[in-house]
Amino acid sequence: MKIAFGMIVFEGDYVLQECLESVYPYANQILVAEGPVKYWQSRGRTTSLDRTNEILHNFPDPDNKIIIEHGLFNEKDEQCRAYIKNIDSETDYLWNLDSDEVYKPEDIENVIAILEKERYTSIGMRSCSFYGGFDRYIGGFELKKDNFLRIFKMYPGATWKTHRPHTIIAPSNVNALPNKHLDSDRLWLEHRIQMYHYSYVFPSQVKNKLEYYRANVSKGFCHPDYYDSIYSPWVTGDDTTKNKIENSWNGVHEFLPSIREETYTKEFTGEHPLPIKNKIEQYKLRIREELNG
Repeated sequence: MKIAFGMIVFEGDYVLQECLESVYPYANQILVAEGPVKYWQSRGRTTSLDRTNEILHNFPDPDNKIIIEHGLFNEKDEQCRAYIKNIDSETDYLWNLDSDEVYKPEDIENVIAILEKERYTSIGMRSCSFYGGFDRYIGGFELKKDNFLRIFKMYPGATWKTHRPHTIIAPSNVNALPNKHLDSDRLWLEHRIQMYHYSYVFPSQVKNKLEYYRANVSKGFCHPDYYDSIYSPWVTGDDTTKNKIENSWNGVHEFLPSIREETYTKEFTGEHPLPIKNKIEQYKLRIREELNG
């Protein structure tokens, strides 16, 4: 079975190295489109200024699996299409990948075994979205079924229709398999498979996410001063402060409580993927530096 992992990224160096490490052994290809969408271009950006490009171009690639497209993109739909044009025509599945998510090897191996046996045409993935560090993750609304669609059956000539929601379309002349979907709830309940999503861990990451989301995606649905009023006080506060913030905001997600369900954090009692576990103290130092910077 040939699996291509596809990623769009712009200034996503946080756990990018570890993300690539987790999927490289299982990839037939790793396809990357790096660069800013129009919002960041309007602020004078033409490429990532953090370590993203350094990591991408220096990542060990003995099997020549990695193909990188740099560019300026109108939006994320166009950015997805920029990488998918390089996909091998014999690819069986495309695994959509964010630069801040990491997988355990046994979970990838189990997903591959499930695909080989059941021939699903799409799979949703539960997101264990870590918040403010590595000990708690966002519950409730963030764990809704199929919030994150990740794996799609591929056919020659298939391409991205939209990034939001994730939708891939096959050419009309292809004899596609009947739709057969494995949702994220079932994948978790029956197989205990999820992605480890470090999406609210680093302060600069959250600042950039919120700036872009407020301008281009969720707009008025976000807290107007989320970083200073919710995120930063939560990260730096004691347990009493954290509980007070969560109780006043019905959790910690940036969406207004009036348009979402609760998003209280939960204690993480499992184990992080090994590449993350080995660097947690280094990551914690970066968090402290960014909070103080």
